[in-house]
Amino acid sequence: MHNFSQFNIRKRLLIIVILITFLFAAVFVRLIYLQIFQAEALQVKAAEQWMRDLPLTAKRGLITDRNGVVLADSSTLYDVYIRPNAIEDRSAVANLLATALNTDYDKIWEKVNKTGVSEVTIAKKIEKSVMQQIADKNLAGIYFSQNINRYYVYGDFLTQVLGFTSSDGNGQTGIEQYYNDYLKGVDGKALTETDLVGKELDGSTTTYLPAIDGMNATLTIDYYIQSFAENAVKTALETHNAKSAKCIVMDPNTGEILALASAPSFDLNNLPRDNLELLFGASRNTIISDAYEPGSTFKILTSAIGLDSGNFDLNHSVYCPGYRIVDGQRIKCWRTIGHGSQTFSEGVENSCNCLFMDIAQTVGTRTFYEYLKRFGIGSKTGIDAIGEASGIVIEESAVKTVDLARIGFGQAIAVTPIELITAAASVINGGNLMTPYIMSEITSNAGVAYKNSPVIRNSTVSAETSEIMRSILEGVVKNGGGKNAYVEGYRIGGKTGTAQKYENGVIAQGKYVSSFIGFAPADNPQYVALMIVDEPSNGVYYGSIVAAPYVGEIFKNIFAYKNIEAVYTDEDLANLGKKVVMPDLRGLSITQAILKLKELGLQYELDGDIGEISYQFPAPQSEISVNSVVLIKASG
Repeated sequence: MHNFSQFNIRKRLLIIVILITFLFAAVFVRLIYLQIFQAEALQVKAAEQWMRDLPLTAKRGLITDRNGVVLADSSTLYDVYIRPNAIEDRSAVANLLATALNTDYDKIWEKVNKTGVSEVTIAKKIEKSVMQQIADKNLAGIYFSQNINRYYVYGDFLTQVLGFTSSDGNGQTGIEQYYNDYLKGVDGKALTETDLVGKELDGSTTTYLPAIDGMNATLTIDYYIQSFAENAVKTALETHNAKSAKCIVMDPNTGEILALASAPSFDLNNLPRDNLELLFGASRNTIISDAYEPGSTFKILTSAIGLDSGNFDLNHSVYCPGYRIVDGQRIKCWRTIGHGSQTFSEGVENSCNCLFMDIAQTVGTRTFYEYLKRFGIGSKTGIDAIGEASGIVIEESAVKTVDLARIGFGQAIAVTPIELITAAASVINGGNLMTPYIMSEITSNAGVAYKNSPVIRNSTVSAETSEIMRSILEGVVKNGGGKNAYVEGYRIGGKTGTAQKYENGVIAQGKYVSSFIGFAPADNPQYVALMIVDEPSNGVYYGSIVAAPYVGEIFKNIFAYKNIEAVYTDEDLANLGKKVVMPDLRGLSITQAILKLKELGLQYELDGDIGEISYQFPAPQSEISVNSVVLIKASG
């Protein structure tokens, strides 16, 4: 029994020794870890307990257009703080702050005498002159920090492209968000030694860790071309009482975005932050984020597919009785009485649906869809912007012949505006599908930090097809529905589009999307523009009348801005500046109205095939240019 007790005591002592040894080892390892591996972090924490810091916000980088015009800038404002424990003359501090800030003395006095706090904010975002007035008195206990105010030089200009920043200076939408890491810079600090209650130590000095300003961004946008586009969308919105209007201008050879405008819009310096739904809804860049049914502008792609595939040529003859029967369904041409016999080029100029149904069916689903992939239809373009969506295309395995026929003339398919203009640009630039981009380069004091350059995604059509298409589309502006985009002395090509909108799977009566894609000069395109007017509601909805004139006006302004010299034909010289008075056609038969218009040298869009003219645009006695396209409506 005695031996057993001694054994137990020894065993217990051994266990205690082992535990003590383990604890000492653990403490030793912990000390090594803290002193070697955590030394720097602990030193920082120790310093933080004895230091008070005020932020020095980095100045956000400039955003300029391609010519150096400043679009977004930042100004340095100042926040005023006091440390009650460091104040030596409370009355003098209160008097100075109340006078300089033009505020109530009693409120300042209350803050100056506040206890239990190390720091009190007196005012935010004051001008430098006011800050200097306070700082010059050199009273103890008053401190300043930098605060950067972002502002947009032209307010409601490039709203959806530039975007805006949050209250803490970080980009929330647009370029501000996409390139935030380059633009925001690195904040600094002002450090002062204090005791544990926040009182500044005798002999202490304030150490400044300066902020590193953000980098400067140069866009591909041209301020002047953007101005032309901004004016166009605002005028179209008002003139046609539309839901929205948007325009994009691009260099078809590089993919550089020269202008991108949307209306309605808002002033970036006066954000509706109290209504987040409105704020973020209105700031959406619908040119890249929303898909729509393009209608006849899509026929640019279908025409190119027909020619490039070898199934059609310029000598191909098409007969249009006003409809086609496909899969047992009667699909109408927009001109229900038909266009009769026409060549390929005439079919494009007439925007004859029958021609494009024929192209799609003759080419066949497999080949047609191969071309759609080449054009990037149904996929994102890769533009450097937040929120890009892709178009909507019926799966190839599910598409029916009737679907394919409708796709041929721009129905049963949806594209984003950026997707469509990029594809159309490839048709007229020699066959190169470019990646569109908005940022040209980003620079700092050290040099270029980021630079964009043209990127060819793939080839779409041959150079020969591209040349033929330029000529055909120039004919649309010379002889077809694109007349209102024509500018005397210049070669312009393009295609109109008028698409009915659908809601819940059925046609929304009276709701249309009117559009026009144009390019210039037609023989060597340097500019391509897409104008879209959504739901015009003043009785006129044809793209030839609602959208084409604005592209013509944009091109006219670009020609003047870039000093592109006009080369006039005899017809141009004969009609240069020539105006005619719009006659009153109401009550006339269709034939009588058309004869009157032709006598005056006016083109027309006809809505309805029987009866008398019941509506016209422009109104009687309006003065308009020769060769303009007007609208006449007939009802029986």
